[in-house]
Amino acid sequence: MIIFEPTNQMEVDTPKGRGSIWLVTEYGTETEKIFTCIIKDTGEIWEYRPKDIRIVNNLTFGRNIKENK
Repeated sequence: MIIFEPTNQMEVDTPKGRGSIWLVTEYGTETEKIFTCIIKDTGEIWEYRPKDIRIVNNLTFGRNIKENK
């Protein structure tokens, strides 16, 4: 198991609202990565699979996504 804490905060849209990725956990080659996110409005901590979250725009880093769903 590998646990990675990103040095740069990455904002994402989650099923619970806008949040930030706090940790990324990888359990091995046959298991999806798990993203631990802190929800901005509530302070709750939730874990999501990659298909459940979407990174948000960040023009500074050249990330201009037309629409997040």
